[in-house]
Amino acid sequence: MYIPEIPNNSLTDEITQIVELSKKLEDEGYYFDYDPPATEEELSSWEKENNIKIPESLKDWLRFSRYSNICSELAIIKGVNAFKIDCELVPEDMVIIGEVIGDGEFIGFSKETGEIMWEDHGEVTKLESFDIFLKDTLIRMLKDS
Repeated sequence: MYIPEIPNNSLTDEITQIVELSKKLEDEGYYFDYDPPATEEELSSWEKENNIKIPESLKDWLRFSRYSNICSELAIIKGVNAFKIDCELVPEDMVIIGEVIGDGEFIGFSKETGEIMWEDHGEVTKLESFDIFLKDTLIRMLKDS
């Protein structure tokens, strides 16, 4: 498994935990895929093109990996070129950045507020930042795997 260099940013602790759990779970047969980091040019170009600001905490994840398949599709975080805007499956305000659990749950962010949004079959949970999703959801799910 390729693991990009862990950046020194607001998510360093969370990314480190996820990487450690990834190594352990890969030995147990789970699949992980981490692409190299997104460039600052990719991030700023997407923001300019779409007139939408990517939340800083999400940018910090993308600075680690532009695309991630975590624990055999337990969570997929897509790169900016695969973000979905104006998808009728989620609230109009939501930019889809990936999928969780692989059964129709989406993770994204609000175009207006930058809050992280988790859409679960019509029910939306808002989180202040991406690190909360990583800590309270993803890391917990990995530990339970």
